[in-house]
Amino acid sequence: MKLPFLMKKALLFFMLPALGIHHLPAVTTLSSGHVDIFELHYDTAVNPVEFALHVHDHDTGGHFEPADVILQVNENTLFSSPAGLTSILGASAYILPSTQESDMLYGGVSADGPTGIFQNNRFSVRMISAGAGNPGNFVMYRFSGGGALQVGLQTMGSTLSVPEFTIPIGGHEHWNWGFSAPGVYTFEFQGLGVKKADLSILDTPVELFTFRVIPEPSTGTLLVLGGVGLGVFRSRKK
Repeated sequence: MKLPFLMKKALLFFMLPALGIHHLPAVTTLSSGHVDIFELHYDTAVNPVEFALHVHDHDTGGHFEPADVILQVNENTLFSSPAGLTSILGASAYILPSTQESDMLYGGVSADGPTGIFQNNRFSVRMISAGAGNPGNFVMYRFSGGGALQVGLQTMGSTLSVPEFTIPIGGHEHWNWGFSAPGVYTFEFQGLGVKKADLSILDTPVELFTFRVIPEPSTGTLLVLGGVGLGVFRSRKK
């Protein structure tokens, strides 16, 4: 028996302590809709000039400091892994797709700023670290028009395998975001740009990103948890 998605979301409330998720900070959780997970912008209209890495929610227009956001990978994102990534992600993984789907994040990357200032008119996003407690592996990937696999970022646990990718200034791209196991993942990222005039490197502050990957519960587990939850509510009514 397959339970409706909304019922799963309600019953997952009782699963969070079992996942070791007890005290998450009071931050904004983004779990669906069009979100630029990495939004790099270089703004010369302010003084001093701002070069920053933010999270942008296109649906609400909100811009967030990365540390103030939890990027949630819902339980309905469990898909078969691409053939070229099964050694990293396993046969199946929790994947935010590069095409927009309901009830899951549509994760993009974007770069905004004037052209002609930075080398090759591009910015870089560099991973500084991956959390020692990350429960699995992570890959940000896509496919070229010819079907070739392109990996932008990759970690094996806390080991950085592919730590950096570039994006053209004015660009807006969508990638697949794959996680091999459920749990809470943390990463530190920084934006970089190399100025054409003197080849000096401009960087953003290092920002903390948190992804919460919710597992696909079995029907049996959901029914047990549902019974426990109903028992709790009934006992409170007495």
